[in-house]
Amino acid sequence: MSAFTSSLPSAYMTETGSPPDEVEQLKLANHYLRVALDQVKEGVIMLDCGPLDGTGPRVLYSNVPIACQVGVEPGKGLRGLHLCDLVGNERDAVALLGALKDAAESGAAECQAQIQTFYSRGSHYCRWRVKALHNSMKRLLNFTITVEPVQNEFTVQTTTAAPAPSPAAKVVEDLDAQNERLRIENLAAMAQGIAHDVNNLLGPITAQLSLVLPQLDKDSELGQTLDMVLSAVRRAKQFTTQVVKASKARHSVKQPCDVAEIIRETVRLAQAGSNVQVRIITPPDLLPAMADPVKITQVLQNLVMNGIQAMPSGGFMDVEARTTEIRLGQQPHLRPGQYVQVIVRDRGAGITPENMQRLFRESFTTKIDGNGIGLTTCKRFIEEHEGALQVESTVNVGTEFRFYLPVAAKPVEKRPAPKPSRALRQGSGSVLIVDDEDQIRRVAAWILKRCGYTVYECNSGEAAVKTFQQMARADRPVDIVLMDLTLKGGMGGLETSQEIWKFDPGARIIVSSGSVTDEVQRSFLDQGFFAILPKPYEAIELSDAVYDAVMSADALAAA
Repeated sequence: MSAFTSSLPSAYMTETGSPPDEVEQLKLANHYLRVALDQVKEGVIMLDCGPLDGTGPRVLYSNVPIACQVGVEPGKGLRGLHLCDLVGNERDAVALLGALKDAAESGAAECQAQIQTFYSRGSHYCRWRVKALHNSMKRLLNFTITVEPVQNEFTVQTTTAAPAPSPAAKVVEDLDAQNERLRIENLAAMAQGIAHDVNNLLGPITAQLSLVLPQLDKDSELGQTLDMVLSAVRRAKQFTTQVVKASKARHSVKQPCDVAEIIRETVRLAQAGSNVQVRIITPPDLLPAMADPVKITQVLQNLVMNGIQAMPSGGFMDVEARTTEIRLGQQPHLRPGQYVQVIVRDRGAGITPENMQRLFRESFTTKIDGNGIGLTTCKRFIEEHEGALQVESTVNVGTEFRFYLPVAAKPVEKRPAPKPSRALRQGSGSVLIVDDEDQIRRVAAWILKRCGYTVYECNSGEAAVKTFQQMARADRPVDIVLMDLTLKGGMGGLETSQEIWKFDPGARIIVSSGSVTDEVQRSFLDQGFFAILPKPYEAIELSDAVYDAVMSADALAAA
């Protein structure tokens, strides 16, 4: 028995107690090797010996750290991609292919080049260390590349690799800190991508509900039910917008908030379909709080849902708000002054003393499918507002959460009166819808056809450019283009728009996306887009955007 088989754990022995055959031994060795490579800090890529020009060799294997760096699923990895698919630009592709050529001749080389982050389409500089593997006949078999992030992102250089980096160089680079920064950046990028996909899923629901609701009796049971569904979808849109803003490291916007209104709307949605009756207690003279309304809504929804889930047999719970004065030394984590105190009180099973000690730890949860971040996030949100979150609980009696928000110095700005529901604005002309999501494209086409427009559909940037040019040459030019910003595969929305503008500089393009912040909207308007239509949009918003674009074009032509 070999040293390898003698050291195998019993779980890897056959049913008869004998060691596995040579094939199984190789499989186990391969498994151990993959596990080991996934534990190292550096990204590891293995390439075939394909052409050292063009798009470069193909990826045969990639470990988990490199998948995290570029923002792909570790299980899927990078296998099948060409090496140059991973770099940020053509200059870096040339540098990296040059390093491969040097390694093929000398055995090893290295360079600095940007690596793409697939979710955000951003990039960051890394040091690529290349080693070439030759057989006994000096024939090239494959390449192994280790990829490490670097702090200085100014030059791209290719050099012959030294036998080993000096200890001083290792001291200069704090790889743990860099990898942690990259992990956070990629998590943020993935969150932004998920928010975009969620908005795409909400798109058809939002558009169709907003189209159907005005045709129903608001006081009917169906009308009230669908109105509640649309309210929940609008709230989901607020949450995804918050995720996009957070992933772009933007500070939340605090403003005077009507806490009583936030409580009423949150409770209405949270208790729908449950057997728990939530009683709301708010005085008419409740002062406004200085807060981010979206984050406070998330905190309230989390606490109310926790209370409802703690009472599976039903019953009553309370959500109460009051204005209170905090004196010096009265609350150790609060400055003296006026606060809005919000209390969420359930009559559930309560929290045991040992669990109370771990309640706000990120990894702690008592739910089978929970992840333990709900209360941790609530506490962080409240502390970001210079407030405090407290909890008291008695087993078999119930739990009471209290949080404090500073009172706003100014009153809540009055919302404009809701516009009376009106029919979709009718128009004429042609609209080219470019979106890779079939449902969104079909619903948008359905709405615009009802508004009187001739509609053409494309699911890719290449098809959109071709259609736009063909219609113009056939003397039936497209009046308006509704362009999805993030088209999967091939040309993106921005690149497609630029190609259309090359053909027709006066083309009117409305850009639509599920991950557009206020800053990005201003940027797109500066680039020449006529308007921005954030997803998910309602039927009336789509109708208004296209109508305004058509009328603007007509006015310009008349002048």
